[in-house]
Amino acid sequence: MKKREIFMLSVLTFFMGMVLGFIISPAKNGFGNNTWNTINNNYDKKHIKAE
Repeated sequence: MKKREIFMLSVLTFFMGMVLGFIISPAKNGFGNNTWNTINNNYDKKHIKAE
């Protein structure tokens, strides 16, 4: 095999591994939305200074 063929084959297998990894990885733990949709702000509270 020529160097170019070896290089192209290695690039092809690398990107195919990335694509298959993205496809297979969510199936391990299921699908879900793990965002914490809470709003915690202290804009309306007075600033309390430590004594």
